[in-house]
Amino acid sequence: MSKAELLQEILGPLLEDYRYWFERSRRFLQEETLDFISPQEQQSILERVLAAQSELQVADALYQLSDNEVGIDPGLMAKWHRLLMECAELGRRFRQIHPSSDS
Repeated sequence: MSKAELLQEILGPLLEDYRYWFERSRRFLQEETLDFISPQEQQSILERVLAAQSELQVADALYQLSDNEVGIDPGLMAKWHRLLMECAELGRRFRQIHPSSDS
């Protein structure tokens, strides 16, 4: 298996996952009021999600333009992962308080 094929097999689905979860987190943070954190904290996390979406878009474009031969900085991906884990925890707490919510 070539380097490009390996990157495509690993990074392709991973980038799709990041895209999906960042969009879901963005909608959640924009549509719900999280009464267990301050509005400023919620806005700050939303801004970080929006920035991560932009970073992801740029990284994905560079990856695509390189014909899947350029990887993505693992440090950046670790940062994205931490942010998504933070968002998942906010979602978990929200669902505990509002168990009938679909968010």
